[in-house]
Amino acid sequence: MAAQELLDQLDAKWYSKLNPRWMDLLGDYVGNELFLIDGDAICQQALNDPLLALGKSQDCSFQLLHAVWNVEKLVSEFVSRRCNFEIVFFEGNEHLTLYGGADTGRFVVSSRRLARTILKIHLQRLGVVVTSFESPEDKSWALFTDSKQPMCLLCNDGSQFATVDRDDVTTNAVLLQRHFIFTMMSNGVAVVSLEATDFRGSKILSFVYEQNPLLKEQKKLVKLVIKCRENALEFLPEPQPQDPVASSTTLPTQSIETWAQAATDEYFQSNAQDTTNDALFAVFLLHLIVLPYVSISERSQKPVTFHPRLESKLRAHVMPKLLDALNEGLMKHGAERRPDIDGRVFVNLLVAFTNDPTPAEDLSVLLGPGPADGAKSLAVSFHQHVESGRLSFSPVALSRALSRWRYDEVDVSLPPSGEVPLRLLPFHNDVFDECLKPIHLASEVTPDTDTSSSSSSSESSAEEWELDDISVSQEPGCFTNTTTFADDQRWHNTRKITFKETRLVLYGEKRDDDRPLSKEDLKYLKRRKERNYQTFMRDIHRHATTLTGARGAPLQRVVIPIAKRLIKDLPTKKEAPSQRCSSLQSSPVNPKPRKESKAQQVKLTSAEKLRQKIQEAKAVKTMSESEVWWKQQLAQMGSLPLEQKAELLGRIRGNARRMEDLWLRTETLLYQVHLDVSRWIRDSESDEPRVQAQYCVSILRAVSEIHKIGVASDEAEAFLRSLFETIGIPDLEILEPSSARSTETTKRVLTFQPVRFAHHLHSNPPLYPFLELPSHFIDFQLEHYGVYMDRSMDGQYDSRVSFIPDAWQRNVLDRLDKRESVLVVAPTSAGKTFISYYAMEQVLRESDDGVLVYVAPTKPLVNQIVSEISARFEKAVKSGTVWAAHTRDWRVHEPHKCQILVTVPEMLAIMLLSPVLAATWVPRLRWIVLDEIHSIGQQEGGAVWEQLLLFAPCPIIGLSATIGNPEEFSQWLESVQEQHGFKYALIQHKHRYSHLRKFAYTMSQEPIEFKDLSSEPQPAVRPIHIHPMSVLLSGTRVLPEDLALESRDCLTLFQAMLKVADQSYEKQEQLAELEPRKFFTRSQGRLLSQRDVLDYEARLKSLLVDWSKEPGAYDRILRPIGETLSRGQEECEARPDRKEIYMNLIHVVHDLQWRGNLPAILFNFDRHDCEAMARRLLKELKSAEKEWKESSTQYQNKLAKWKDWVAASKQKKKVSGRAKKTKSQEDEILMEANSWEQTFDPDDPLPEFSFAGQWTSYSKSELKEDIDDLKRAGVQPWAMDALKVGIAVHHAGMNRKYRTLIESLFRIGFVRVVIATGTLALGINMPVKTSVFVGDSVYLTALTYRQCAGRAGRRGMDLLGNVVFYGIPMERIHRIMTSKVPPLAGNMPLTTTLSLRLCNLLHGSQQAPSAVNAINSSLRLPQLSLASNIMRDEVLHHLRFSIDYLRRTNLLSARGEPLIMFPLVAHLYHTEPSNLALVALLQGGVLHRICASIDHNPMDTKRSLVAIISRLFARRLLPRLYSGEGALERLRPPNCPSRIILPPLSHDAYRTLSEHNDLILETFRGYANSYATQYLSQTPDNTLPLSKESLALTADQNAPFMLYLRRKAVKVDATSSFVANSGVTDSSLRTVTDLARTTRSGLHLDKNAIPGFDDLLALDGRVVNGYILDYFTHGQVKVLTEANGIRQSDIWSALQAFLSALATLQTGLEHYMKAAAAGPNLESESSDEGGDPGDEGRDANEGDTLEPGATSIFPVKPAGITDGDWKLYRAVVLTKREFEEKFKTTWT
Repeated sequence: MAAQELLDQLDAKWYSKLNPRWMDLLGDYVGNELFLIDGDAICQQALNDPLLALGKSQDCSFQLLHAVWNVEKLVSEFVSRRCNFEIVFFEGNEHLTLYGGADTGRFVVSSRRLARTILKIHLQRLGVVVTSFESPEDKSWALFTDSKQPMCLLCNDGSQFATVDRDDVTTNAVLLQRHFIFTMMSNGVAVVSLEATDFRGSKILSFVYEQNPLLKEQKKLVKLVIKCRENALEFLPEPQPQDPVASSTTLPTQSIETWAQAATDEYFQSNAQDTTNDALFAVFLLHLIVLPYVSISERSQKPVTFHPRLESKLRAHVMPKLLDALNEGLMKHGAERRPDIDGRVFVNLLVAFTNDPTPAEDLSVLLGPGPADGAKSLAVSFHQHVESGRLSFSPVALSRALSRWRYDEVDVSLPPSGEVPLRLLPFHNDVFDECLKPIHLASEVTPDTDTSSSSSSSESSAEEWELDDISVSQEPGCFTNTTTFADDQRWHNTRKITFKETRLVLYGEKRDDDRPLSKEDLKYLKRRKERNYQTFMRDIHRHATTLTGARGAPLQRVVIPIAKRLIKDLPTKKEAPSQRCSSLQSSPVNPKPRKESKAQQVKLTSAEKLRQKIQEAKAVKTMSESEVWWKQQLAQMGSLPLEQKAELLGRIRGNARRMEDLWLRTETLLYQVHLDVSRWIRDSESDEPRVQAQYCVSILRAVSEIHKIGVASDEAEAFLRSLFETIGIPDLEILEPSSARSTETTKRVLTFQPVRFAHHLHSNPPLYPFLELPSHFIDFQLEHYGVYMDRSMDGQYDSRVSFIPDAWQRNVLDRLDKRESVLVVAPTSAGKTFISYYAMEQVLRESDDGVLVYVAPTKPLVNQIVSEISARFEKAVKSGTVWAAHTRDWRVHEPHKCQILVTVPEMLAIMLLSPVLAATWVPRLRWIVLDEIHSIGQQEGGAVWEQLLLFAPCPIIGLSATIGNPEEFSQWLESVQEQHGFKYALIQHKHRYSHLRKFAYTMSQEPIEFKDLSSEPQPAVRPIHIHPMSVLLSGTRVLPEDLALESRDCLTLFQAMLKVADQSYEKQEQLAELEPRKFFTRSQGRLLSQRDVLDYEARLKSLLVDWSKEPGAYDRILRPIGETLSRGQEECEARPDRKEIYMNLIHVVHDLQWRGNLPAILFNFDRHDCEAMARRLLKELKSAEKEWKESSTQYQNKLAKWKDWVAASKQKKKVSGRAKKTKSQEDEILMEANSWEQTFDPDDPLPEFSFAGQWTSYSKSELKEDIDDLKRAGVQPWAMDALKVGIAVHHAGMNRKYRTLIESLFRIGFVRVVIATGTLALGINMPVKTSVFVGDSVYLTALTYRQCAGRAGRRGMDLLGNVVFYGIPMERIHRIMTSKVPPLAGNMPLTTTLSLRLCNLLHGSQQAPSAVNAINSSLRLPQLSLASNIMRDEVLHHLRFSIDYLRRTNLLSARGEPLIMFPLVAHLYHTEPSNLALVALLQGGVLHRICASIDHNPMDTKRSLVAIISRLFARRLLPRLYSGEGALERLRPPNCPSRIILPPLSHDAYRTLSEHNDLILETFRGYANSYATQYLSQTPDNTLPLSKESLALTADQNAPFMLYLRRKAVKVDATSSFVANSGVTDSSLRTVTDLARTTRSGLHLDKNAIPGFDDLLALDGRVVNGYILDYFTHGQVKVLTEANGIRQSDIWSALQAFLSALATLQTGLEHYMKAAAAGPNLESESSDEGGDPGDEGRDANEGDTLEPGATSIFPVKPAGITDGDWKLYRAVVLTKREFEEKFKTTWT
């Protein structure tokens, strides 16, 4: 079978169906985990560079220096992002490198083979680990992967050749690569496409192909893959075996290395004598000697023209033999230093000998003394070849041998480029002029007008410059209006923004229906809006009632009085913290008394003394009442069995109101101790260590709480002291009397008779010998009491809050009181929540108009924070509300008329850059709280967070639990805050309050019957405990800081280390110091605390790390310890498929309930899987319930009685309706109302088949009411059925009303199983006992693991949280646990669109102080962006040229005023450069020409419009596999309605975008050249980027040949000298991508910060997924999944995003048309207090006269708008409406 046929078959059956994910490799996948890069893929990337002159079929060049630079540049992209990677070579994979060029001729293959060998040698010297293997079948490779556990492998698949005609050699090479990828994935190594990798800011984006070990089970596929490999190996030559190359780094010398000598011998031995060929070889050797004397600038040569036949001879015969000989020498002998070859220096030297008819005898005349001496030394070394006459370095001999090839050059000098340096268009703005002053450019042009001249003359001058320098299309219908844009209107319609209105709508908000409405429609919409608001507020109130504080108690609302002052009235001197009153303040339980001086003591007034006396009297009365009530309870329990006594006591202690009495609380605890001892005595297993530990822990907990309360009597303390003595617990401080006790308390007697547990005489033997500790007291505490140890970290009483804050929390409070910015980094459950609310209350109390903005990353978190604020605070704000919420989809209250605004980052960024708000709202900001601030590192939206930090006009509060590099991030943040004038502090706390205990569940391979929840779970599905240090089995040497150990884990780790230390006296001595009884001697007299255990843990880990550094530590130390601590984990090794996961899921949840580990959140990062799992659980419960009901005689009888009762009730109702009711009838009816039949419903789930909480305040009627609401909201029936049994799904695609409801029901305990994606990982107040990770996912990263696991064990609610792994292999679990959170890295926030928005901010706000300060502060930063090496001057250059580009595209005036096209660009700011491409298409008339046929051919018009808009705003790349002619026909499923590939741009659109792209290229080429000329002209560019190897800057001599090279060398300013080695010049670069990737050192040009259209024009040959156009055509979601490869969980969000883009485009067009209309400044509607324009509505009979596409904004074409503009607008409206209708129909 032919190779191409096999490849097509393999791709169709397997490779095209892989559906890879496009994701951020670092942020969303590997994080800090180890991954591998295929060395051959690196070589391919370097050698396939079209700018590289190496291995080109029509060029004899071998520009190795450029290739080396390419390799270092690529590897440095990973190094600079601090990736954890290694490089691997597979010698069997060299074929794609060798045959991957544009040609597979002998010269090309030989060139690429030698280059591969040299690049491999060079990679080994870059400080990166490089390992070689023969093939993936090597045993060494298996051992390597077992020990290293790489996360993935970056490689190429050969699909880059899809766009070119492949020969059989290349096709077979691709077949081998497909086999390689199959082998990797089937062996459990994920594959990432290196060729598709996009380095975007701090991100690395690419296609990720997940590993799939189950591929091995597909026998037909395996057989086909093997056949492909065999076919390829038959055709391709065997790879040459390579010996290990030397790794020496000897400095360059003049001598030729051993490899070159061996190559010379090989060449002369393998080739017959030929005068010309031998002379060519001699010149090549001479060029090797000459290179050290040639400067890097002299090596920048254009291709050399010489005799055509000699060139052909070189390529066809001489060079292949020569290069093969060099490669053979390198493989055999290695190289002491980097081999250096320069094909163009060689050819220039060859031309020098060829064209010199009268050469001098002395070689030094031509080359200088240094090279001449080197040639003499070389001649001595090769004397045998010299003596044989085959080798000579004599100029005369060489000239004579080459004289026949003399060729006259036409002109060796470079022609003038003819380029005119870019002259910047005039620009003048007071604020920007001051910022840009440090970088005055020579190319800057200013108007000739004097600054004192009139404004009219200035404007006319600017007009002249614009006409001179800008050429704008003047076609009819083009958007050519240059009116200044006034940003004072709503962005969802065209009404002006005024603060008198009841609604302020900013752009980005969801649009309402835009159809022209009748009066009746308007009235209906108004009523519906009011109802929706009332419903929303009801839900908020209900949501708030379910929220609890840190102690689990409901939140208490605090009424804050009106401050009666504004921000402007605040005193400059801040109030002292002690003067503040906080709702968080209340007296904690028995706070430690503070000693106060007399001066500090507050003198009470007579009234205060009276109140105090009354309170004391009430306390005494309460104590008396409590004593009476307690004695009643004791009498009631007197005759009950012990177990019932314990149960009743538990209910008593659960009475929160009663437990407010400290004496009663103490008495119940004492009685609990009495019951524990009594039960212990009667326990049948009383002498078992497990039972002893159980009772000892219970007793110790009760006594500890009694001591904290501090009111125990002397008799009680004597009882406890005697008990401790009997059990063997030493004398502890918890038995000491409290200093807070009163005399009356100490004299009270116990209200019950304690159990007798010891003889009165100590000399007698123990009464109950088993009443003792199961082990030494220290060991007992570590093993059993760790969960209950004191967790405080230097906690002290603080009047500002209601709890005992730790030291770090008090530090936060102090900073907030001083109005300092803070970044708080602390784990989930550490206690960060109070910080935000403390700041909120500060703002509410200090003034009536101060504003705090709370920024949340997700809409569910916004919803929760709003509810919590509503529950916490109440204030009668006169002109607004306490709070408001604002997201893209919804808003409540007015954002500018509240004191606490809860929003998402995008909306706050919009508000901060709003001109209208800059002068009125922004100055009122007091705090900005950035919750989950680590979101700044996200692929999508991270830049917005960065902008918030740059433009924040007030102190910020940053909160996060997962920042990988807090110190580094803090350093940048501190510079930003100080530039704004705010003090700043980083506050870290590294320890969780509650520990997380990890488990993995086993799975059954066979189906197991589920009976009911009351039966014992199946033993085949059970949890296996994961000791944190069992991760040592994975071979890790570096433990993450947050890999915490419980006290019992420390004990077992010590015991495991003790076993390892048996054979080493030194280790035994080291461990002796850590023996628990010895280590904790300082804690005698008190219970161990969490701080003690942390110290012990640190010492153990430190010693273990020291041991791990020893040779062979893994086999001798780490693996034995890991094996000891991981017993039982081998049962969880399997990699289950989805079917097995679903099959066992019900048993896992059942087991969690059985063990008391519900409520739980089950995390899975696929929306579809979340819903499928919920449906599967529901199905299992219903099936089991149905089977039980049918088989249960008891239930059938009950059902029959109920049916009879129903029938009888109906009959009675009929009878009672006919006759007058009598009193006896009424009594009968009353009796019936209380019967069980009245509440029985056969459709209700039985408790044995429901996870719903049975003891909640949530009533059946409330559930029915909520179900009815969900039905009206369009929630699917299965979701409501699942809700009835306590199961829910939570992800962004679920209905918002449904999500809010389940959050509330979860908190009150009705819903106890939630299956969620990552939506619940970010701060949602849904405390759980257990977090479950169901199934592996590429999105289960170090970051998401910590966020999701952190939901378990919230502070104040749980002492311990559980983390469960289910359906995940143990090796993957170990990797997750040891993974580190990746460091935060930012983006380049100053985009071209942002530059335009800053100009708009200044102009629209009339340079408001807040706007000026924000811009000045940001542009004065030494480092604008996080984790970027772009300095201030470079940013300013970028800004100036961005402004110039905006000037040239009619988006900005000469004075920095935004022009009329501004809305279209700014609305779509997040899509740059697509928003600018849209402007180009509009200005070029392309969209107008498409929409011209909207009336007579609407369907084709709308499809064409969807095609081009989806390319701009819904661009999803397809793998390279789909490129090339015929690919679609081979890969598309039969009868598929999807086209899959988006049609290419029309010639019209392509030409317009290409011309605009050229403008962008020239503009930013000018930026690069200007900056390089001004700042880098004196800075050398001769150092490689990673190895830092420096090359000669200048030649040491002026020999004729050196002067010849110098004269011919190309000159570059911005382009790297290493790239110029291939003859590339500044002006020869033809794409923005090439411009950005070839810049010299010191110049940082990020292609993603340049608004280039290279990707939109598909200059790299990539194709785009046409899923939007396909959906618009057929509307079938299933087809999008099967054919287009869009994951089902992503479809909703993808379609919604495109619909949002269409709506935003419509809004932008409306703004343009309003401003461009004949009367754009109509003010009539701007002052109306009523609704939107058109509120009066239209009569019903007017609707028929409207054109298709008319809206409520523009029911008819406005005057002054062209027909082309009007058709375009209507086409967009019609397209949006049709798409929206399909979307709503699909998702109803």
